Amino acid sequence: MGYGNCFKGVFRAFVVTVIALFVLAIITNFLDVSDGVKSSSLLIISLLSVVYGSIYSARKNGKNGWINGMIVALFYMMIFYVLAGIAGRGFAFNYRDALRVIIALVSGTLSGMLGINTRD
Repeated sequence: MGYGNCFKGVFRAFVVTVIALFVLAIITNFLDVSDGVKSSSLLIISLLSVVYGSIYSARKNGKNGWINGMIVALFYMMIFYVLAGIAGRGFAFNYRDALRVIIALVSGTLSGMLGINTRD
């Protein structure tokens, strides 16, 4: 299995995240947005990034899509939480964080399967 493609998928997922967070920051700078909307937006951005990275990785590897997707989601979430902890959020891990990780793993796994089944 080509783990290099998994890490490329994680990198691409973070590129999507950075771009989307930049757009979100611009929007929230000009509009009054509640914390609930910001939190939901962050979850959606994270999941879309995981989906993109998982599909990319699975398509490049050509096999074991579910494992590729799961690896991308797992490493993405680990790096995401480390960076969030360093940025000042803290390293506490609560039930909401666990739920986000589970949702990301399921999304990554399913996206990896989708990436294999939609190959040209």
